[in-house]
Amino acid sequence: MNSIEVSRSPMIPMWVQVWGLRILFLGGLGVLPTVLTGSPFPALAFVLASGLNVLFFVWFMRGALNLPRFLVAVHPMEPVLYRWLGVGFVKRIVATRVWPLMIGWEPPPKPKNRKELFVRIELSTMGAEVSHGATFVLTSFVALLLLAVGRFPEAVWIVAFNVLLNGYPVMLQRANRWRVQQIRASTRHGDLASERASAY
Repeated sequence: MNSIEVSRSPMIPMWVQVWGLRILFLGGLGVLPTVLTGSPFPALAFVLASGLNVLFFVWFMRGALNLPRFLVAVHPMEPVLYRWLGVGFVKRIVATRVWPLMIGWEPPPKPKNRKELFVRIELSTMGAEVSHGATFVLTSFVALLLLAVGRFPEAVWIVAFNVLLNGYPVMLQRANRWRVQQIRASTRHGDLASERASAY
């Protein structure tokens, strides 16, 4: 009797996938435009728009940098606007299990309860919003300086990378925080209704 063996292609190790994505990401955004334009400035603009996030996030975790009070609450119209601007596509990318590993984040331990999950989500989203937002403001200021001295192509590269690497992450984090705020509000209303019902 002849046995038919089904050959399976070996699974690609996770570390190979992660480094492959890192090379594609850095090469596609930072190196390829530099090669195509023959100028080092696209790579410099990429580094400027992405490199300060870690510093600002460390300051946020140390309490030295906070979100301005008028930005803490998310307006109900914001998620609708962000959805029109394509934030849903960005959300699908960062929701994969490979994305946190690609940017060097270790998966956090499983939360003990729902409250801890909400606190963790709100802290991480606010930290990302602060770091990307601060980088967006600083990088926009550099782009304005370049425009003021007539360096239009360089300013365009900075604005493009700034919107992609900081603008969209800020919109995504604010949309996520809006969702958490809605869930928390509905949970509080449910608990209040339960307390009233038990009182009668």
